[in-house]
Amino acid sequence: MSKGDRQRSLSVPLRLISDGQLNWSATVPAAALLEPESRDTLRIADVEVPLDSDVGVALALELISGGLSVAGEVRAAWTGPCARCWLPVDGEVRTTVREVFTAEPHEGEQYGLGPEFADLAPMVREAVLLELPIEAIRCPHPEPCPNLPAELAEAHEDAAEGGPAEFADPRWEALEALRGRSDETT
Repeated sequence: MSKGDRQRSLSVPLRLISDGQLNWSATVPAAALLEPESRDTLRIADVEVPLDSDVGVALALELISGGLSVAGEVRAAWTGPCARCWLPVDGEVRTTVREVFTAEPHEGEQYGLGPEFADLAPMVREAVLLELPIEAIRCPHPEPCPNLPAELAEAHEDAAEGGPAEFADPRWEALEALRGRSDETT
């Protein structure tokens, strides 16, 4: 299968691995990674992979004793809110995978291998979800961000005019005061 082919699923017929190895790539809609009849989404906290976006895989499949070895790269687009202004931020997950598929998988260690097909969707779904950002997403907008609260924008302007060397979020002042007291007692 050539790179860039759009498919509906990530089921690879084992008959295609005729000489023991196969370089396989595909692009599927993110919705193809969901369990059939599931209402789940590809989301961690506020960050998600839009179900109408594409997920790409470029994998090397190799028959091994008792199963199938799969190694390669997975990529998917994600979207989420900026941690400061809540405007949308887009990004891309790129991760490598190296997994084993067997007819009798050990829970959490291997993936199931059917007699005629290898369903790669569970592996790709887990790889994408594990790589989604779960920390605060940095604002891509120019400083000051157009949606930044006024008190944060003012603090940033003060720093730019020779104020504090570091941008300080005024919401953390109480915590910083406590930290200062802690340093004095030690």
